[in-house]
Amino acid sequence: MNRLKSLMVGLPDDVERLVIYGDFSKALELIDLYMTRNIPQILKDRLSFEKDRIRRFKQDYIYSFHEALSLAQSKIRDFTKEELEYLMDNRYADWIYVDGKVTFHKRFLQNSLRIHPTLKTRLIEPTEEEKSILDETIDEIMKKGEIKYHIHVKTGLKLKKEAARVGEKVLIHLPIPRKAQQVRNINIISSSHKPKAISHEEHPQRTICFEEILKGEDEFTVEYSYESHIRYRKLEEDKVSKNQPTFYTEEYPPHIRFTPFLKELAKEIVGDETNPLIKARRIYDYITKNVQYSYVRQYAAITNIAEYAAYNLKGDCGIQAMLFITLSRIVGIPARWQSGLVVNPNYIGCHDWAEFYIEPYGWLFADLSFGGGGLRNKNEKRWNFYFGHVDPFRMVANSEFHYNFYPEKKFLRQDPYDNQEGEMEYEDRPIFSDEYDVIQEIIEVRKIE
Repeated sequence: MNRLKSLMVGLPDDVERLVIYGDFSKALELIDLYMTRNIPQILKDRLSFEKDRIRRFKQDYIYSFHEALSLAQSKIRDFTKEELEYLMDNRYADWIYVDGKVTFHKRFLQNSLRIHPTLKTRLIEPTEEEKSILDETIDEIMKKGEIKYHIHVKTGLKLKKEAARVGEKVLIHLPIPRKAQQVRNINIISSSHKPKAISHEEHPQRTICFEEILKGEDEFTVEYSYESHIRYRKLEEDKVSKNQPTFYTEEYPPHIRFTPFLKELAKEIVGDETNPLIKARRIYDYITKNVQYSYVRQYAAITNIAEYAAYNLKGDCGIQAMLFITLSRIVGIPARWQSGLVVNPNYIGCHDWAEFYIEPYGWLFADLSFGGGGLRNKNEKRWNFYFGHVDPFRMVANSEFHYNFYPEKKFLRQDPYDNQEGEMEYEDRPIFSDEYDVIQEIIEVRKIE
């Protein structure tokens, strides 16, 4: 099932130099030339992946320095060239070289406004701050010991008119809730089309699959409900068992790799500590204090996600979770992936987090981005809560990172590792993310008393 082990192989020097410089046309020419030479299959696979990686770079990085500056100045009062350079240097604004020139990520400004401490106070057209229900919910969980929610949503994909090849067959996978420690009473209420397959409740990346002949601007949706049950457990270091399990402590290339750099980092973070709960907390603290939240390139454009986070000290929710999982496994703490959607009464969107295992407590949660956000906003209660716990506003679709669908897709997925929005493909090629719109609708979120 692991088709991407080739990411552990490097690129030929001349190809790598061209990619770093952003001379993508020449890089693609050289890759095609290398493919005609007598090289190992694993290098051919790596070069083939690099061609797709270049396509993703072109999708993600779209603003020249001048365009980025003009955009920021149109939104932020008295914004200067020096401020944009500051945002680059301080990990707020993600960029690469394209044809030797600095080119910014399409969400650089959104990210900067989200995490910079003062930029949003200078917005020319201020946006109303959305009231968060997290602190109120966290207080209730800690006071009552348990909280339950019924959640009902509709999700799907709509193929854009210009991408629709009418009369051709298309395969669609949409994420749906899977069995998890906090999920109960899953109910698939309805779907836009008769399913080709629905994977079982414990499939690591659960989906409902359609296979249809296109009619035009087709819309593929599924409506489902489930219950989210969250328990609060006071975690005490002196109650941790001496005997701990060893499952989920192995490497899983290409992204869960015990590289020399990550092993040295784990050693420096944990030191001589032997209590696994303290070790996990030290890893959580290191990431939330040092790895700045940032929208970045697509995961398929990163060859080692955990190292990317550790070297660059930036990353979004999933990148931070992957670093936590990898460092935890290096020091012998079982850790794994969990992801899907955030669904609360006011918001629905994609999200990733982690689980880790400590006897006698069992599987616990670590949400690095929510916890780090709490720390960044001087909310120590929220920071502490998200080590060990999560809020009830989650839809869990995935319990493993980089796992096949059932039935399998033929082509490389838009996201080969995770699945929060869904995937589509024709019989002869994948359908890319800019060829469809994502549907995510909240129907009902209510507390169960």
